[in-house]
Amino acid sequence: MDVTNFSSQPHWRHCYRNICTDNFVERKHSFPSPFTTSFKTHSRTKKITMSSEVVFNLEYLTRLEESARTLESTPQQRSEMMFKAQREVDAYLEQLSLDHPTGWVIPPKETQGQDKLVQPGQYQVQSGPNQVQSGPDRVQSGPYQAQSGPDQVQSGPDQVQSGPDQVQSGPDQVQSGPDQVQSGRGPHETEPLPIQENGVSIDEVLRDFSRIGNEMEREGHPGHMAYVPGNSTAPAAIGDFLAASFNPYSLNVASCRRAVKMQQMIVQWVGRLFGYPSACAGNLTSGGTVATMVAMTTARDHKVPRSKDYSRSVLYLSELTHDGVAKCLSTLGMREAVVRKVPVDDKYRMDVNILRKFIENDVQNNLLPFLVVATTGTTDVGSVDPVPAIRAVATQYNMWLHVDACYGGFFVLCNSAKHLFEGVETADSIAVDPHKGLYAPFGTGLVLVRNGTLLRNSNTRQHGNYMQDQLTNPEDWNPEDLTFEQSAHFRAPRVLLPLQLYGVATFRDALQEKLELAKYLYLRLKGQAHIQVVEPVLSTVLFRIPGVSDNTNRALLREITTDGRFFITTTTVKGVLYLRVIIFCYRTHRQDVDVFINKVKDAVVKMELPEVEFCHAG
Repeated sequence: MDVTNFSSQPHWRHCYRNICTDNFVERKHSFPSPFTTSFKTHSRTKKITMSSEVVFNLEYLTRLEESARTLESTPQQRSEMMFKAQREVDAYLEQLSLDHPTGWVIPPKETQGQDKLVQPGQYQVQSGPNQVQSGPDRVQSGPYQAQSGPDQVQSGPDQVQSGPDQVQSGPDQVQSGPDQVQSGRGPHETEPLPIQENGVSIDEVLRDFSRIGNEMEREGHPGHMAYVPGNSTAPAAIGDFLAASFNPYSLNVASCRRAVKMQQMIVQWVGRLFGYPSACAGNLTSGGTVATMVAMTTARDHKVPRSKDYSRSVLYLSELTHDGVAKCLSTLGMREAVVRKVPVDDKYRMDVNILRKFIENDVQNNLLPFLVVATTGTTDVGSVDPVPAIRAVATQYNMWLHVDACYGGFFVLCNSAKHLFEGVETADSIAVDPHKGLYAPFGTGLVLVRNGTLLRNSNTRQHGNYMQDQLTNPEDWNPEDLTFEQSAHFRAPRVLLPLQLYGVATFRDALQEKLELAKYLYLRLKGQAHIQVVEPVLSTVLFRIPGVSDNTNRALLREITTDGRFFITTTTVKGVLYLRVIIFCYRTHRQDVDVFINKVKDAVVKMELPEVEFCHAG
């Protein structure tokens, strides 16, 4: 072998594959240094003198190659891993509606509901063409139940079962009660499988991972009616699998034009939903806060181009605006900017008259109003700010109008809710979350800017010299030029595949069902004594017992959730504490709401409140 042209430096620009036919020793996980100092030429190509002093150890390189090739899985290995992983998913989903939304196993369901609509075991979760059902005599917990095949786990310290007379046990079992929202380490929580020098079997890895099902809030549970629950569909999970497997760099046309086009198709489709022109631009992001931050960056660059003006810049929010909006100021380097929280009216909408007064006063004090945020679907109440009136004020004072549609945005698909989004088409930017209204996995937000050029001006990437040979076209709008993110996950398939497979109509119907269920809950509670209920705008319903202390309403919450069928929380709006229900999970249907209504009725009866002759409705 001629090695006279090898570099004499210790860093090599070229890799030369070892072609020797020697049988090398069994792979090990620690190797000697690849370089040795020698004045001799070694035979049989195991060591080759690169210069008068440096010797390259080809045997060492071959051993590294052998180890590295472990990452190159075969079709059979991939099929086996996917089969076993899918089995764990099916077991988790089968158990989903049987356990408490926060993860603890509930006792057997008593006979529930109006006219006994819901019987024990009536909630059956089915998965796949060969459906696995759970019935009244089969309440099992843990990701390893209902398994068959050579790898089934039949018994052992990690097996967890629950039945009519069984209590959870096992060293890895996490238990919680109806009043517990898990945080930190539970009493039986275990550490994840450690990162170690040598690998373990796929069975051990999956067994360890699947314990997460017993140590998490189950946001896909039909009784999870707290916060804004996240949901994910099977096609979305497949989309993530395909994205990770093909693994394109999806932020540049030169790297993968089709991946870029998939993302742009989603952005333009959402833009049309809100009435934006084709000149809009946007991006899929890691969530609503990042989408808002991208929009606010564009607003800052356009409205406050000089950093010396940051301290007198003013951002206007309502008292119900999501806390993530103000958080973005710090990340944007505008921590010293002024934040005005505008009160809401009796319908929980931003009071535009007070907004105008705030702005007029700030202008008189030589401050710089630059951004106002309207919300179409507040997290606390589901209320919708009057966007047309806010737009008029923003235009008068040359301000940027951003619309936070993260929770409520995709209700624009529903004909009954379209009027709520009047004026959104005039906003300068919009943030919306596909991981809410389109049931994509967590980590899926979307930002839209009406004038796409402004977004591009704030984010255009100046490539380093290492990319100087890449062919570019100025007409290409690369996603990397529309966000601060680079090397981002290929998020488009998790949104696109479910839309392509199910069609938009399916998502429209699912969202419309939630609107109808919220109305149904409101009307049923409105007729109950001792209950004050706020009429919903979207799918969030607030209710309380009026004329009693907050502690009494918290006691009502505990009574409703004590058996673990439902997970709801409280919120405080305009100084008043309410129990808050959000109906958003695609697995939540009328029978679930009927059971919940009877929980409320029974809880009120147990509290032995004074008789009243009328109901309170708000």
